Amino acid sequence: MKTRILLCIYFLVLIFGFFNSSRIMSWLTNQDMTLLPFMFPLSVFIGLFPVIPFGLFAGIMGAKYGPFWGAFINWTGSFGSALLMFLYVRYGYQKKGREFLARFQQLDRFTGVFERNAFIAVLFARLIPIIPSPVITIYSAISIISVLSFSLATAIGKIPTMLVYSFLGDQVFTDYRRTIITVLVYASFIGIAYLVYRRWQSPNTKK
Repeated sequence: MKTRILLCIYFLVLIFGFFNSSRIMSWLTNQDMTLLPFMFPLSVFIGLFPVIPFGLFAGIMGAKYGPFWGAFINWTGSFGSALLMFLYVRYGYQKKGREFLARFQQLDRFTGVFERNAFIAVLFARLIPIIPSPVITIYSAISIISVLSFSLATAIGKIPTMLVYSFLGDQVFTDYRRTIITVLVYASFIGIAYLVYRRWQSPNTKK
């Protein structure tokens, strides 16, 4: 049901963008920075309630405000929304979540491994964006990882992706070659991060 509602919202946003494309392009190319302060809380809201995909919003921020401010807005929204969701689940549903995980022996065992290396696990999960961000946040909140460790791992791990979103948004309409280079560099970074993670994980898995 929720998925259908979200798809309907995306469809309406798409229609709005189609019929207002000229106004949107005019706003993107306008150098006015008046609304910049409002973009930070808006990014947190979009991170919590994705009425439009966060990646699309992040690209728009890069196109409008450039790679520096765009990345800062994106990072604020991504980190802020993750932290708020973490605190909400941690202090509202952690006990129920632990009871649910205990029903599945393998999953409960995996949680034990995760908790012994929680900071590194969350950090690499953020650096290698394969698992959806809300899943990482909720799972971390149910575990016993400290708020500080989760916050640091998330804050650091979110930086590369948010930078890429803002760079792509800034370049996509002006320099397609740099856009391709950015994508290739980011793909290489993810590959290297994955290899490092697998190398780190191998001895721990044996233990």
